[in-house]
Amino acid sequence: MVVSSILNTIVQKASWKKAVLFAALFVVLYVLVNFSRVGVSGLLEMTGGASILDFEMGYSCEKAFAMLAALGTEGRAFYQTVMLPMDFPFPVVYMLCFASCIALLLKSVPSEKAVKYGKYLLLVPVVAMLSDWAENIGILVMLHGYPDLPAWAVLLASVSGMIKAVFISASILVIALLLILFLHARIRRTLT
Repeated sequence: MVVSSILNTIVQKASWKKAVLFAALFVVLYVLVNFSRVGVSGLLEMTGGASILDFEMGYSCEKAFAMLAALGTEGRAFYQTVMLPMDFPFPVVYMLCFASCIALLLKSVPSEKAVKYGKYLLLVPVVAMLSDWAENIGILVMLHGYPDLPAWAVLLASVSGMIKAVFISASILVIALLLILFLHARIRRTLT
């Protein structure tokens, strides 16, 4: 009952202004995290192309160790102290961006049932965010303990990373489907 009430409030308070703000923040952080010298591009340059665990879809302790070893001391320190601190607010921003888009599209679909039941779709980006945080915690524990990698941290990061990827993809799919429903309703109204 509490979750339903919170989700109703989110749908009611959704606005284009907030959606545009969250989308702009998402783009800025995405570029910063992936294409700047303080993000993945900087790490790739520093390590000669060694990648990060965030981009792997499931891995073993051996694979995690090999990837962290390939980063070298400087790369691991950069990953831990520069990149991961940015990767905690980033999921909040993409969650807010996706959730505001979903909420706005739900409000735009001409059906009370769409909001009544569709509001639970807002949980999809929330799960993506929470799993991203869990992945980051696992990676942080591995980086802090390197060369000793706790098996639970590897498992947490690996499984959470896969869940994150599924729920980010699901968030985008939900937005695309709701956009199709919205456009379909708009076209039908225009033609009648």
